[in-house]
Amino acid sequence: MFIAKDLNQFKTLFVSQLKNMLSDDELGAFILVLANSHQDTFLNMALKEDLGKMFVALKEKFLAGKLKATQDDIDVFRQLLDLDLGGVPVWHSKKTGDWEIVYNAMRKLRPARSSSEILSSIKQPYDATGFHFNRPFLKPEILWEGEHNGFNSRVLFNKFPFSDYHLLIVPAPEKNCSQLLTQEMHQYAFSLVKEMIDVFPGFGIGFNSLAAGASVNHFHFQGFVREQAFSIEKSCWSFKSGSVDYPLHVKCFSDEQGSWEYIEALTEKDIAFNCLYRGDACYVVPRKYQGTITLPDWLSGAGWLDVAGSITVSDENTFCSIDKDAVENALALLSE
Repeated sequence: MFIAKDLNQFKTLFVSQLKNMLSDDELGAFILVLANSHQDTFLNMALKEDLGKMFVALKEKFLAGKLKATQDDIDVFRQLLDLDLGGVPVWHSKKTGDWEIVYNAMRKLRPARSSSEILSSIKQPYDATGFHFNRPFLKPEILWEGEHNGFNSRVLFNKFPFSDYHLLIVPAPEKNCSQLLTQEMHQYAFSLVKEMIDVFPGFGIGFNSLAAGASVNHFHFQGFVREQAFSIEKSCWSFKSGSVDYPLHVKCFSDEQGSWEYIEALTEKDIAFNCLYRGDACYVVPRKYQGTITLPDWLSGAGWLDVAGSITVSDENTFCSIDKDAVENALALLSE
């Protein structure tokens, strides 16, 4: 079994683990729970009371200098002190042409990490001194771990989620592999998505190579549960034999081997790419290296979700003003 036996059990576990994570001496856990609580009304209502009480307790200790935390968490919490937490809206979205724009106010607090670095290769050695998913302080953020399909897999909450029930899936974390997609890991993702179609309807996996939005150089996928189709899945696009050109070059595969051969060729040429594993399809999008072109602020750090046509913004004015042409022009800048 991967995480839970069905979607109801998964959502129950998701909420209970978030509640259990809260502590009056853990700033990082509070920030994670708060950010996840704004995904939708269900999560917001389930966690709102516990978060309100914990915020009061943490604020008192923080102002008295009685809390120890990472510098990232201290910086984020300082920003929260100036916010009315009750006034932070849950995510909401709009359609503009073929695209989805999501307003997620909490994302503006996220530290950049390596998603903002300018790299010369997608092949970088694993760095045990950097951020990775074996850090002891991340243990409370684990949703589930166990053996599945031949791997000891670990699933963590995303601290600043940007997709529905956003998960960090770390196969074989003990191997300390860098964020370089191998055939073995590709097969793992492809088979897992197929396996979970009927267990968690809407389950899918995203992947960012280095230089394509990956913020941690420790091998991981990003999981989500979303029944609604992404823009990239529409049948109108020319890569699906439709008549409309997508702003990026996209290959859509229904077979594991064909998609791997294409990914392998990109890797050999050191081309950055994003993947979306969805149902029985794998979408592969080669793109320019992050930092090598000037993008709108709202697309900086673009990853698999953005190239799939769902743009997350953390500023309300941007959310209101962004339109179809702005999205298409910005995505076209990434085209390899």
